[in-house]
Amino acid sequence: MGGALGRRWWTASGPLAGGLWAVVAGVGVISLGTGAFGLETHDFTRIDCRSVSVKGGTVWHCTGESPAQARANDEARRRAMLAALSGRRDGAVTPGRQRQRTRLTFVDHDGRRDPERVTASRLPGTDRWIAHSGDVLGAGVLLSLFGAAGLAWGTYRLGSPGPG
Repeated sequence: MGGALGRRWWTASGPLAGGLWAVVAGVGVISLGTGAFGLETHDFTRIDCRSVSVKGGTVWHCTGESPAQARANDEARRRAMLAALSGRRDGAVTPGRQRQRTRLTFVDHDGRRDPERVTASRLPGTDRWIAHSGDVLGAGVLLSLFGAAGLAWGTYRLGSPGPG
């Protein structure tokens, strides 16, 4: 009896482990796509997207400004204008200075106009921001469903008597 149970456990361990991994990954993707579980989430404005040709198609690279970045950029622009009006250069922003912006990933883009506002969550431990979109949510749900199927198959294999 112990040998049959060992063989069943061995044949079921792959689908069980893979299914568990896929469910956990799917829930993580869903939480990123919706901003759940206390992830740092911001609304970004002044979205600027550009299309980039890659092997196999076109992707959109988008950047945006968080509320703090928008305030800092507006203040820097105001200081530069005042310095230009008064003819001073000390403390003025140099003309080549780039605005503070954040790169956003998986932004829904219709191909014509940039979105006005994007809500995104920061991937924990990184500087990568994932936009809340239906594509991200759908990928997480699909991954969770595949994981649930793997868990169900592994459970079935564990409970069914094997050959011999």
